Amino acid sequence: MAPPLRLQHIHLPSSSPTNFPPYSLASKLQSLLRRHHLDFKDSPSTNPPPPPYLISFTPLPIYTLGRRQSSPLSPTELTRLSQPLSYQGHKLAVVTSHSPRGGLTTYHGPGQVVLWPVLDIHSRHHKTFTVRCYSRLLESTTIATLEKMFGIEAFTTSDPGVWTRAGEGEGGEERKIAALGVHLRRHISGLGTAINLDMPGTEVLDERENPWKRIVACGIEGKTVTSVGERLPEGGGGVRGAEEVADFWGRELSERIEVEGVEKISGGRVVGLLEEAVVKSEEGVGEGEEGYLEELRKGLGGWVEEALDRGV
Repeated sequence: MAPPLRLQHIHLPSSSPTNFPPYSLASKLQSLLRRHHLDFKDSPSTNPPPPPYLISFTPLPIYTLGRRQSSPLSPTELTRLSQPLSYQGHKLAVVTSHSPRGGLTTYHGPGQVVLWPVLDIHSRHHKTFTVRCYSRLLESTTIATLEKMFGIEAFTTSDPGVWTRAGEGEGGEERKIAALGVHLRRHISGLGTAINLDMPGTEVLDERENPWKRIVACGIEGKTVTSVGERLPEGGGGVRGAEEVADFWGRELSERIEVEGVEKISGGRVVGLLEEAVVKSEEGVGEGEEGYLEELRKGLGGWVEEALDRGV
């Protein structure tokens, strides 16, 4: 009898205000997991299929350029985006990269949690989805997480992403609290959503501190972004950490795709998957990736002690 199918959640930890995983490393892990699914599709094997995965992380600062970004950035634009970003008293380097998602330029970095499911939307081993329904799945999972964890009422509009209102009532300004981007390859999902947890608000005008001031987010003129920290209702408690939010989001997703809960992958298994992803990548080791991996390896002792304390 085959074991129950569970969502495999891989969280890439951030051990300090400067040791965030590079976006490129998470992308290589995503490519590896997608390859597992694609290879299974091409194989006559009767073995069980790869499980659905969820990658969650908070990356080093990066601006990603979507497929609608038809013309290259000018030297002036590139210089502006690449200026260091101040975060908790530290200056963090900022990079730019092209992304297979739709849309124009958006930002990912500290203060967010990025959530990338990797699954076969046509798999017969869990609930199936059309492309449009899969996008709605990401939206509904995010909306439920915001409501249940923080009491924040969020919704969708004709523009992509998840939105809230600034102020009370129906007349409040719509502000984006979570970005959405999907890329499918033979029905295997890539990318996902990014929730703004605790980021500079519209009142922070200095581009050295507020990354949103450098761009028109996703190319939507006249719209602004917000975060959980900015939208928390009075008495709603504090902003939770990225990993806690990712764990909750993963549980919501597992229910919606109708699998038997979530299995968290941690410690040495995470390091092993990342190392495999780098080895099998055509790009090789990217900037900052080896340093991040080395910090994870150093932290393995702490993970072992934690596991022993839990009796694992």
